[in-house]
Amino acid sequence: MNRQPTLVLVSGLGADGRLFEPQRALPWPIVTVKWLEPHRRETLADYAQRLATALTVAEPFFLGGASMGGMVALEMSRWTRPEAVFLIASARSGRVIHPVLRAGGRAVGRLPLAFTRLAGIVLAALAAPRPNELTPDQWRLLRQMADASSRRFYRWGCRAVVAWPGVDLPRTPVYHIHGDRDRLMPLSRVRPDHVVRGGGHMINLTHADEVNTYLREKIERHMNER
Repeated sequence: MNRQPTLVLVSGLGADGRLFEPQRALPWPIVTVKWLEPHRRETLADYAQRLATALTVAEPFFLGGASMGGMVALEMSRWTRPEAVFLIASARSGRVIHPVLRAGGRAVGRLPLAFTRLAGIVLAALAAPRPNELTPDQWRLLRQMADASSRRFYRWGCRAVVAWPGVDLPRTPVYHIHGDRDRLMPLSRVRPDHVVRGGGHMINLTHADEVNTYLREKIERHMNER
């Protein structure tokens, strides 16, 4: 008999575990990964290895993340043993980020900390969902998470993501769900196996039912085929 799996989720840049509150409706335990302060000039891969070392969760478990969190999850899977990795509005390489926003990320990564918050607000506004995509409570949550985010971490993350070359996972299944209106990681630059029509970069919030159905079906099918 298969044991009940755990779903381990990594939030995006400027967010934390509160991002995945809608996913707690799923019938499995949800563990959210807490960010660590990055080391100077640390790569995304090296950072993910530290997160993986600190992760304590029983098998079987699934590993996933939204936006940058999906990229980190891919790297973490090299040092852990997940059943599969979920990409939620994420990608297999930093090269898929819209060229304008990649340039902006590089610029933020070079700024003094005093200017990081303002530059981050401008960059986030370019990538953010359209005003009517989120409810007032969801916008309030995003602002609260952004305010709680470390400026040092944000500056590091902008630099690390755009420099990340990606990782090949020949033995770990990767499931990818993406919105067709994602402005940060345009659909034309990724190859998901499920497309959310009308979805932007925050589909786990704006299209929670569809995302949860996708996660549930993939996890149930995977566990039944073990």
